[in-house]
Amino acid sequence: MSMDMYFLQLLNGSESLFLDRFTVAFTSGYTWIPFYVILGLLIVKNNKTMAQIMLIFACGIFGVLASGVFCDLVVKPYFMQLRPCFDPAVSHMVKTVSEYKVNGYSFFSSQAANTMSLAVFFTFLVRSKLLSATLFLWSIVSCWTSLYLGVHWFSDIAFGMLWGMFIGILVYFIFYKIFRKMSPSLNYISTHYTSTGYSRTDIDMCLSMMALTLMYCLFRVII
Repeated sequence: MSMDMYFLQLLNGSESLFLDRFTVAFTSGYTWIPFYVILGLLIVKNNKTMAQIMLIFACGIFGVLASGVFCDLVVKPYFMQLRPCFDPAVSHMVKTVSEYKVNGYSFFSSQAANTMSLAVFFTFLVRSKLLSATLFLWSIVSCWTSLYLGVHWFSDIAFGMLWGMFIGILVYFIFYKIFRKMSPSLNYISTHYTSTGYSRTDIDMCLSMMALTLMYCLFRVII
């Protein structure tokens, strides 16, 4: 049995209506828009000049283009690998959720790449252990939902996460090289700020939004 088939049988679907509805809500890009807005606000509030702010946003946009958009427009059309739920050889085995619709090819997962690149970039940018752990956990759960819903193979997720890690590191390297030319090196020594100057109060705001978004996913289960 291949690793893809092993994880498909292990993680795909369940008899739980709760998990069905939760994964659909969690995997939706619209669900996380408020969280992305709060991350953007974190950047705006904790950088002093418009040039610094625009640099970070530009690097973030580049990260999304290099991870998810590159995958959707270049990699998937090239490999044309069918999703488990569309593959005639295994589709009869795949458990799907009727209200979740997906199109396109499978390899590799743009969601895994996007969430992982974001987690890596913000880990280096903000230097908050709690925020970093939360973002990595968020990325891992997002990857699990794709396996649960039967829309990706394990190899799609694994390559997507590796690509996302690479892009996150690359984007931060580019940011750091440019930022050092724009601003002096920062090294905050304070319980109120991280070593790169991000307010722990503002980081708590991001964590609170994450918690509220999870509550929203749970609320969607019961409506």
